[in-house]
Amino acid sequence: MSDRTLRGYRALPRAIGTWALDSGGFTELSTYGTWAHGPTPREYASRVRRYRDEIGGLLFAAQQDWMSEPFIRAKTGLTVREHQARTVGNFLELRALAPDLPIIPVLQGWTLADYLDCAAKFIDAGVDLAAEPTVGIGSVCRRQGTEEVAGIIAAVREAVPGIDLHGFGVKLSGLGKYGSNFASADSLAWSMAARREPPLPGCAGHKSCANCPRFAFRWRERVLAAIARHTTRTTRHEKNRMSGNPNTAPLRARLALAAFRGECADLERAVVIHGARAQGMSLRAIAAQVGLPPARVGRIAAAYDPAAPVSHQVRELRRCWGVDDDPATSAAADTITAALVSYGQP
Repeated sequence: MSDRTLRGYRALPRAIGTWALDSGGFTELSTYGTWAHGPTPREYASRVRRYRDEIGGLLFAAQQDWMSEPFIRAKTGLTVREHQARTVGNFLELRALAPDLPIIPVLQGWTLADYLDCAAKFIDAGVDLAAEPTVGIGSVCRRQGTEEVAGIIAAVREAVPGIDLHGFGVKLSGLGKYGSNFASADSLAWSMAARREPPLPGCAGHKSCANCPRFAFRWRERVLAAIARHTTRTTRHEKNRMSGNPNTAPLRARLALAAFRGECADLERAVVIHGARAQGMSLRAIAAQVGLPPARVGRIAAAYDPAAPVSHQVRELRRCWGVDDDPATSAAADTITAALVSYGQP
């Protein structure tokens, strides 16, 4: 969510899950060429605190950074280095004003050397990027599907071991190239795509699925598949580098198994939910029975196709997460699969 959207709310909604806040910097700079028309750092920190306390579930808030795309710099009249200096300065000010808030630093630049230079500027200012829960990387959204950006992400991760990156505006094409190098990413591509398409079959009450949970969760499956393709498409260089660290491959395997187990748990819930719905129970009644919010129950149900055999959906999850690449995780996945498939059969 963007601060530009939330700032107009007198009464804020309560979150039913976790979320992240965007500062709205792209709009500020592309419109005005300056942050002078936006909130001051003190005002922004106050807003972030209000969102955290009244909405709940806030994972992090992006700082008020200075994007470095050429057309943005043409608007501001400043150099990449000046944008970086202002970005670092803003983060330090926000951290001093509100050390209790989960405001994250954002690396800015245009070339690979720019991003490494920005990381060095943060480190020189006393910011331990590897210790930060999340570090954003900006000015990549309009070229996020390129090999250039893939190289930038890889170089930053190598230069700052242990850094957890968030990609702003990274879509499917980018996730398919370097998605597993991110701790998280965001994009409105799913909503934009839904606006150009007719509603999904069975969707009623809206002209498009631009804000539809069913469409969003179907898109989520495409995102997870894109990340999984990158995770399993390891290059020879990466394999050689991993071979020097015997702990890397087992860790990746355990993470894949954990993700697979979580997806299977939701699939099992979906089987129960669809069965209860077939017997005439409302989502609200089901939610009360299973102890989950009705919206969460609806999202779980929408993410899985009740007409598709459970065995087929589990097979797709195994392929998506690559759990059969390792004998140990494959055996564990067999146990999960057997229990779920037998449970899901009529």
